Amino acid sequence: MSEETQIETPQAEASAETEQDNLPAATSTIADAGAARKRITIDIPEARIQSKLQDAFGELQKDAVLPGFRRGRAPKRLLERRFGSDMRNTVKQQLVAESYEKAIEEHKLDAIGDPEVDLSKVEIPESGNMSVTIEVEVAPNFELPTIEKIAVKKPRLEANETRLNLAVENLRKYFGHWHDSQEPITENDTVTADLKVTATEDGHVLAEQPNVSLAVKPGSIAGVRFEDMGEQLKGKRISDTVTLEGTLPQDHPEEKYRGKAIKVELTIKGVKHQHLPEVNQEFATMLGFDSIDALKEDLKERLVTQLEQETKGAMSQQMYRYLLANTNLDLPAKLSQRQMGNVLRRRATELMQKGVPESDIVQQIDALRIASAQQAAVDLRLFFILSKLAEVFSVDVSDEEVNNRISEIAAQYGRRPEKLRQQMTQSGQMEQLFLQIRDGKVVDKLLETAEITEVDELALAEEFKNLPPLSNVGPNVTGVSHSTTEAAPAAAPESAPQA
Repeated sequence: MSEETQIETPQAEASAETEQDNLPAATSTIADAGAARKRITIDIPEARIQSKLQDAFGELQKDAVLPGFRRGRAPKRLLERRFGSDMRNTVKQQLVAESYEKAIEEHKLDAIGDPEVDLSKVEIPESGNMSVTIEVEVAPNFELPTIEKIAVKKPRLEANETRLNLAVENLRKYFGHWHDSQEPITENDTVTADLKVTATEDGHVLAEQPNVSLAVKPGSIAGVRFEDMGEQLKGKRISDTVTLEGTLPQDHPEEKYRGKAIKVELTIKGVKHQHLPEVNQEFATMLGFDSIDALKEDLKERLVTQLEQETKGAMSQQMYRYLLANTNLDLPAKLSQRQMGNVLRRRATELMQKGVPESDIVQQIDALRIASAQQAAVDLRLFFILSKLAEVFSVDVSDEEVNNRISEIAAQYGRRPEKLRQQMTQSGQMEQLFLQIRDGKVVDKLLETAEITEVDELALAEEFKNLPPLSNVGPNVTGVSHSTTEAAPAAAPESAPQA
């Protein structure tokens, strides 16, 4: 951490030192500094400062070696000239760190961000007390909504012939061969485009990203759903520009542009076309089946399992939306910005659990990065709400549950669980995996008392089609009826990951 912005807070050392000495203690006052943010004003007594300086100088005098003097014999004035500035800075940081920890403990603050203070503007006075002001983000204080008898609609999802055919088609897409195309864009192509999002009103650039990968179908950009994106792309060629128009949601990170019109420009840089294999005996044999019928039977069994997950996901999405809509919760602004990285890691973890190929994960994460600021605010609100519910329900996650989930993901990719765990630990995904398991158990608790009504899947999809997706749980409500077309394959044999 740089001295200008933040301080190190070695809690154990600072607390122990504060308890053991008999010096006058620092005092502190707390004030609000914004949403879920506190300003701590600390006053450190002169006697404490001078004692710490003397201790530091004593240690320095014992160990310092200056030319012409034996160890421990250098004059004080020379030591102060040579090391005084560094020594005072070290003592300053120690005093601030220990006083901060004492203030957090005394005032029972649940700090969730790093303490922020401009130490370059804090000087140890020659005499008198030292005052320092620190700001820190804290867990927001809020009340949970009613959590019993929440109305939830359960879609009727059947493993019918239409879905089975979609699963077969997705399997073809999974094993299809992609190649660069110079021809006009068609429905099943993917395009690479330079993306630019500007506010219609004043031309302000809200987002800009090169080489974004897009499927030729309806999609979301910067939190805005464009149902006509696929139609707009069809027939275009490399170097053409497609312009989409939409309206930003009311929870967009830049308050000034909430609900304002935007223009999205897609400059096409590349087109890829896919050649799909035929569904024949050769195809079935390649996948390890004796016949096409055996392949379809295996797909149907997997489709049933997936639809159970889809159903749970759809109900979970409704639970999350209920909690978000009925909880009054203000977020710390800077923590929301740092949360963007967590959004991306969480989405990557979700895609891994679905068995999506790693190359496809990279593409989807790149696209998500554009809207990550908006999604960060949603995810962060859900994090606090679900954390509080986990306490209410006494929900915890065991090592065994985490290991089992890792083993399931590893099996989809044909990898060793310990290697996958190592990768997820290094990438920061282990915490996200823990939270996903915990959140799933919280939703199970909520569903135990929910008022569940079974409904037609198409009607439910129509009801929720204009709502932005939530990335905190598997399939979202907007994709209930056609989610098997969103990734390839929807249900696949052991030789292919399940998406």
